[in-house]
Amino acid sequence: MVLSPRMRQRAATSLALGGLLLAGLAGTAAHAQTVGFDPADYGRAQLPLRQTTGDAVAFIDQNKGAFEPIAELDPKDPIAALARPVGRVDVVMKNNRTGQTVGASCTGTLLPGDYVLTNHHCLPQSGEVSPVKASILMDFLTLDGRGSKRFEIEARPVEFDARLDYAVARAAGNPTREYGTARISGEAVPAARSMLVIHHPLGRPKVMSRFRCFAMKDQPGDANLHHRCDTLGGSSGSLMFDGSVAGIALHKEGGLDPRDPSSFNSATRLAAILKHSRILAEIAGGQGATAASAKVGPSTGAPSATAPSAAPLDPGGMNAILRGR
Repeated sequence: MVLSPRMRQRAATSLALGGLLLAGLAGTAAHAQTVGFDPADYGRAQLPLRQTTGDAVAFIDQNKGAFEPIAELDPKDPIAALARPVGRVDVVMKNNRTGQTVGASCTGTLLPGDYVLTNHHCLPQSGEVSPVKASILMDFLTLDGRGSKRFEIEARPVEFDARLDYAVARAAGNPTREYGTARISGEAVPAARSMLVIHHPLGRPKVMSRFRCFAMKDQPGDANLHHRCDTLGGSSGSLMFDGSVAGIALHKEGGLDPRDPSSFNSATRLAAILKHSRILAEIAGGQGATAASAKVGPSTGAPSATAPSAAPLDPGGMNAILRGR
């Protein structure tokens, strides 16, 4: 796509603002996947084109198979239900040294207690840049924003850790009553585990990545998880689900190179986060007990209607098809 001089100037301005944001986040990685927007557009569902680069938008438009729109699913589809607690986190940041403000967009997930889980670099609590206001936009499924709803969240998380790159913030307005909550787990993530990511790349409507979405065979052996799931800026803070439909990692950084099969994106294992977070450990513990009691009906031994089902996700089967098996 050829950009006009005005569009090139706007794109350069947007990139410059994004550079200020990233430069001010102490201790964060160069590939942290937030996406910038003009703070004047805070509160809007559709972030105008000037907040993204034209070639990135063209990439999404030309590669629709990489990101599957949640809007195309039947609302009763299990994946659509899994995606309902996932929203777009919009933040206005202020450079404490210059006073300049910039917008940033990530992905976040609702948890019991009206908590929102996202990355720390989306709601940074150290460095020159600090969040001024933040919100989560739910049910943003189409560009016109029809049916979406915004809930304010606290700019200062109740729990956070820069090293593990997670933040837990409270949301106002009781969004979980309408959109439900995600299940999280500290289960180990073995090499080559198939996964699924639900996110808002470039701040656009909610999509999922499941094509060739899996953990790398070679892992660093610490809190980090290397994976091959497609993401873009704005995907930061998205949960990575496994076949048990539980979140097992928190995506945080890009790094995939289509020309390098050994390249990877990065996430933080929830097993490591749960050891550090009292709130998330309590949530996971309560959900684990609920899931265990829901697996079998009370007297017949038949599966309960509320039991999670791995079959509809089937990322392993999808990967097998794409690999020609």
